[in-house]
Amino acid sequence: MQKSLAQRAGRQTFGAARCPPAALRSRPAAVSRGACQPVRASLTVKDAQSGVEYLLAQKFWQGEAYRCLGAATRSKNILFVNVKVYSITAYVEADRAAKELGVRQRGGFFESDNDYASALVDGAFNKVIQLHLVRDVTGEQFTEAINKSLLPRMQLAGDTASLDKFNDYFNSKNLVNNTEVILMWSVAGDLEVLVTPPVTAPQEYGTATPELRISSAALGRGLFEIFLGDSPVVPEAKTEWIKGAKQLLDSENVKRSTRKA
Repeated sequence: MQKSLAQRAGRQTFGAARCPPAALRSRPAAVSRGACQPVRASLTVKDAQSGVEYLLAQKFWQGEAYRCLGAATRSKNILFVNVKVYSITAYVEADRAAKELGVRQRGGFFESDNDYASALVDGAFNKVIQLHLVRDVTGEQFTEAINKSLLPRMQLAGDTASLDKFNDYFNSKNLVNNTEVILMWSVAGDLEVLVTPPVTAPQEYGTATPELRISSAALGRGLFEIFLGDSPVVPEAKTEWIKGAKQLLDSENVKRSTRKA
């Protein structure tokens, strides 16, 4: 298990986030790097604060077509200077998520924005958190920041062994600027992880292979809850993802109305 988080708080680089709404734009083809695949000109979602762009429609190594829910930036105040650390987005299997959101709406589930966040966490579809580093951090710094919120959840679930595997993997990594970290929580309950070489343009991950697979529903849930729970690590990301969920629901309602007509 990690050293005390408090003992190493001075080396932590992750902090509070501030991010304007994401924007859509067209992006030309990107250059392939490692497990990444080049993409043709396509719509992207732009994180306005960091400038990082993500494909609006994405492919990962398993599941159906995915849709980006929005993006935001996490920053850290260091000596009164706001330093950007990473950009973050979330993807869900578009059709499956839209249909489930529609079922929940017709059942009267949505009374507040937090209900949309809960639907994203609880939904029976693959979901992905994708981070794009905008400064160099060590794997140890990454796990320290994550563990601050994740460790209590894993202790409550009685599954710190899975968190140890997660930490051991990242502690061996050096996450340089433009590295992407992909965390897929599958319907099967596995957390699948990929750390890419640095990329400077949106990439497609349909032929990529995850480097780590941990069979732990508690770990997958915990990671999504620290971004979509009551005290999110990046509040602006939660706001954007809820907006994205509502847009998916709107598209499902239009399709449903069209089919009825």
